[in-house]
Amino acid sequence: MESKTSEVKGKPTDEVAEKSRGRAPASEGASAKSRRKGSATEQVSLFERVPADKRLAWPDIGAILGGVVSSLSKVMGGGIVAFYAGCQMGGVTVAITFVLSFLLTLLVGKICFREGLPNNVVSRFYIFGRRGSAAGSLIWIFCLVGVLAVGTVQLGNAILFAFGWEGEVVRWALFIGISCVWVIMALFGTKVIARMNAVFVVALFCVMGYVIYLIAADGQLVDAATHGILIPGVEPVQGFAYSVNYAIMTSGLMALFAADFTRFARKERDIAPIAATGSVFAIITYLCGALIVYYGFEKSVEYFTAQGMGATLAANAAVTNPGVSLVLAAGGVGLAVICLSQMKVETSNSIGGANAVSNLVNSLTGRKLPWAAAVIGANAIGLAFILGNILDQVNAFMSYGSILTSSWCVLLITDYYLVRGKMGIGAVGIDLDAPEHEVNWRGVGTIAAVGLLGSVLYATGAVAVPFLVVAPLTVLVYVAASWLVRDKVRAGEIG
Repeated sequence: MESKTSEVKGKPTDEVAEKSRGRAPASEGASAKSRRKGSATEQVSLFERVPADKRLAWPDIGAILGGVVSSLSKVMGGGIVAFYAGCQMGGVTVAITFVLSFLLTLLVGKICFREGLPNNVVSRFYIFGRRGSAAGSLIWIFCLVGVLAVGTVQLGNAILFAFGWEGEVVRWALFIGISCVWVIMALFGTKVIARMNAVFVVALFCVMGYVIYLIAADGQLVDAATHGILIPGVEPVQGFAYSVNYAIMTSGLMALFAADFTRFARKERDIAPIAATGSVFAIITYLCGALIVYYGFEKSVEYFTAQGMGATLAANAAVTNPGVSLVLAAGGVGLAVICLSQMKVETSNSIGGANAVSNLVNSLTGRKLPWAAAVIGANAIGLAFILGNILDQVNAFMSYGSILTSSWCVLLITDYYLVRGKMGIGAVGIDLDAPEHEVNWRGVGTIAAVGLLGSVLYATGAVAVPFLVVAPLTVLVYVAASWLVRDKVRAGEIG
């Protein structure tokens, strides 16, 4: 949103922007806030710039990202890439994942660092407008809370499998109990989460290393690292396109998620190692996941076949439930590390989902939702997704999610660096006290039109990898729309 004043906290926008290039922007009342006790996450609200005393060193933020990407969902991702594309073409997908994750996280992360605000709020003031940001929050809830729900089901299925528990009542009691744990952990704050992630990341990779050792001891390491497509009925081009779409979706998701935490960085130069850390750990987890899912694949297929699934459905279930594979491979040790690793991941996902819920409520009603209520709301939505059998729709979710998240990232990058930066259409620097535009129709219209077109082209088979159309089209449409109304935007008449 372009405000009608260029002041930020009483200083000219260009002065604040210039200073924020090298170090974190300050927050009004930081000294008063530093005296408050409680959760760091609760203290630093969605609509407040991060105070100096709540800033974190880049290894702490890197640990949060490393913890998020070293999860059962990423282990599943390694299995998806390897099983759908084969190991050789899966390697190409992994390279694409690294480059795209790093670039998107770096560019989006710098924007949120400079503003000291999370991605939902930054996107609200820049590309969506107040009410328009409800669309962004809904996208974020669909994607991130969907991942939260998937992780909850993966962990729950692993526990049910390990202990042989059966019945819908037991299943739902377990899922609700797991969600309650995510809620409680999310209230501890970013610093506690960072420390916890650092410990559990090491534990997770130790057990994955142990599983890889078992694969080598059984003489399966070469086969696990060189096999072709293993999902019945999948053609090479189709499998590679699907794996690339999955990689792009997770790259965009990681960039938007990371931006909620890069705002806690102390210096702008910290954003590059933070982005690199998240991308490297994502790749390592993909590789380990591909091996682990292969190791437990046959037994997992037998397990799901015994439950009445056909060959293709059982194969998909085996790939999308890496917790079962870990239990089969490492027994109680695997189950313990699954539980510990998911605590760090889903706690961070709960925070990101709660941010989206908070912004959604505020954008529609103008009210600020209490932090605990936002966290509970995000997890309640996750339980609703589980009730709707989200894992049965995970393949379509990953593909269409890539269109939504990548378009959002490209749109924010285009607006900040090109339209406002190079072209000078709109101010850089958010004034939280200025009146907000209700809807930035250029941003909302662009993401709606491009997202719809990309989805139709993908659904009809006209385009195998929609990102190749979505990314350049997002830039072209938004730049053109901004140029046509440039005088009104510069005058602050429209968003």
